[in-house]
Amino acid sequence: MTDKQAASSVLANTVPWMKTALAEIGQKEVPGEKANPRILDYFNASKFWGKDDSGGANAWCGSFVAWVMKESGYTPVSEAYRAKSWENFGKQIAKPVYGAIGIKSRKGGGHVAFVVGKSADDKALFMLGGNQSNSVNIARYKLDVWDTFVVPKEFDASHVSLPIYTQIAAAAGSEA
Repeated sequence: MTDKQAASSVLANTVPWMKTALAEIGQKEVPGEKANPRILDYFNASKFWGKDDSGGANAWCGSFVAWVMKESGYTPVSEAYRAKSWENFGKQIAKPVYGAIGIKSRKGGGHVAFVVGKSADDKALFMLGGNQSNSVNIARYKLDVWDTFVVPKEFDASHVSLPIYTQIAAAAGSEA
């Protein structure tokens, strides 16, 4: 095991829901009339009624977060399919840490994703989210676009750091 793998393993054990979230990377919308059954699972977790996984018709970033947190034993917020409703989850923290849920405003609504790292110059965050360019991926966002960071109420964020992210990441898409 490399040092980088060991560090990732420690973080995943400290922030258990991230193991679930990371395993979903690569899930994506299915073009046409069919839908990705996993995205429909995300909808079910958030109590969203959508049957179409098209991000244009049904944004699903909040549903992805709901599914991850539910799979990890946490109760999603009411109207979890709405990104900005995640501001009411757990407790707010002043600075992002690995695994925190970031919430931002954007034209037409909001976006929500999990923090996985920061840039070396501290100007960007790398966020793992659903419906980022129609898939679950890690994308780079400017730090200052994020409004709020939350973690579960009982989670002690003081024991979690925010590593510098050095892997490949997508550029933020329409959710930026």
